[in-house]
Amino acid sequence: MNFRAFVSVLALLPATGAAAAPFSSGDWETARIGSTCLVYNNAPARDTSGSLQFSFDVKGYNADFTYEYAPYTENEEDPWAETDLVEITIDGEDSWLGGEMFPVGMQDPYQISMTSGFVKDMAAAVADAQTTIDISVERESLGETWLYGRFSPAGFSESLAKAAEMCDFDPANLPES
Repeated sequence: MNFRAFVSVLALLPATGAAAAPFSSGDWETARIGSTCLVYNNAPARDTSGSLQFSFDVKGYNADFTYEYAPYTENEEDPWAETDLVEITIDGEDSWLGGEMFPVGMQDPYQISMTSGFVKDMAAAVADAQTTIDISVERESLGETWLYGRFSPAGFSESLAKAAEMCDFDPANLPES
């Protein structure tokens, strides 16, 4: 689901069992819509863009982690090619988890998504982060690596715990989806 569209829908829904009021902690928020709990950041650091989002169905099924780029203008070209490589840097150290993220493709050219089996590892990495989570893309055709988003981990652990409570799952023991 497109993150911006999700937030727009969330704002219009009343706080019911189907759509609970968001929970905020630091730079992260949690919301439940239907049977899906989302944990997403409030804003990237200055001079970067986009959003990070974890989603979990009830009991932790169908776990997903995505980065969605928010272009600065409507006329920007696609931010990456399907063959470009994603890099995740946590507290200044490269993480192997970047190798498990891939551009979604034509259906959403501004989104990269993680292989589902590694979402619990990404959640643990963000929870353990002290200062920053960076999402970069190695632009093969340009021979350059571009930093797209820099995010603070402040409040992530509390927001993830709230999502786990709302959707009844253990973030460290997600089921095979």
